[in-house]
Order: sequence, then C-alpha cells, then structure tokens
Amino acid sequence: MNSLFKVSAKNHAGMILMSILANRSSIEGDFVSLKEIADEMGLSQKFLEEIAASLKKSKLIKGRQGPGGGYQLAKSADSISVYEILVALEGPIAAMSCDGAFCPVADKCSSKSLWSFLHQDLIESLKKTSLKKISKSV
Repeated sequence: MNSLFKVSAKNHAGMILMSILANRSSIEGDFVSLKEIADEMGLSQKFLEEIAASLKKSKLIKGRQGPGGGYQLAKSADSISVYEILVALEGPIAAMSCDGAFCPVADKCSSKSLWSFLHQDLIESLKKTSLKKISKSV
C-alpha cells in the first residue's frame, strides 16, 4: 500500500522520544537516559542523541549530564503541540511544494487548491494536538 504522506524516521523516532518523556516525567519527574529509551524501543542511541539535540535547541526538552542524567520535558506535555515537535525536528512543514522549480504546471494547476486546503488543515490539526493527547497510548 502506498502512503499519501510519508513520515521520516527522524519524525517518527522524535515522537516516540517525546511521548516516552511525557509519560515518564508525569509519573516520576526524573530524567530519562537515551540509552534506556534506545534499548527499550530498539532505536539507535546516536540517532536519539541527534534528535534530542534538535529538541533541546528548540527548548522542548532539557538535559542533565552525569549519574541520574538524561532528558525530560522542558514544559508540560499539554503545552507542547505536535506541530512544535515536528518543526523542531525538521523545519517548516510543507505537504506539497507548488512552485515552478518543482512543478512545471504550478501556475495553472487545477489540483493546487486541494493541496493548499489539505496543507492548512494538516497544520491546524498538528497545532491543536498536544503531546499529552498522543502520549497516552505509549
């Protein structure tokens, strides 16, 4: 089956990381090590470190080194939107690139309004969906 929208490995792993941090910080309030998450989820620790650096730069998580170190959310899960996470990981979201460089018929495209509508709807949905809402299932 083909996917209309493809989710990158970075976005997928980033959402897993953020969901785990949301669940653990609401229960324990402790810092969670990336090694622990990598082992538990079968992900690369180095890949999680790259993801954590992007999330930390965007002030969505905070880290602590040493014994008992790791990462935790920098603010509550209900105040972090899925949109913020995705933008922190890979930059602005574009469902489709409608410009002359990408598409030779962009200026007279009859489906452009559909993609524009879907893009706006997607952005609105991502902005109103909190990390808390999606982390309940992890």
